[in-house]
Amino acid sequence: MGALLVAGTIALVVGMVRQAGRIAETFDTTARQHITLPPELAGKIVQIQVAGGRLVLLIERPEGQKVVIMDMGSGEVVSTLDPGAAVP
Repeated sequence: MGALLVAGTIALVVGMVRQAGRIAETFDTTARQHITLPPELAGKIVQIQVAGGRLVLLIERPEGQKVVIMDMGSGEVVSTLDPGAAVP
C-alpha cells in the first residue's frame, strides 16, 4: 500500500512537470507590443477595455472625453469617438 502511494505521488509530480513544460512552449512572448497614442489624442486614460482584438480607451482631455479604438495587432488607431459632439 505504501509503495502504491509513493508511485502515485511520483506519477503526479512527473505529470505536472510535463504539463508545465507544454504550457511554457505555447506561451508566445513575441506578441507583446508597445502602442503609443498620437499626440493629438493624448490625455488621461480613464478606462481600458479589450474587445475582439481591439483596445478601447476612454481618454479625459481638457476639452472633454474621447473614446479611442485601436487595433492591438498593428497598434493603429481604428476610430475615435467624441461623446460630447453627439447631435440630439
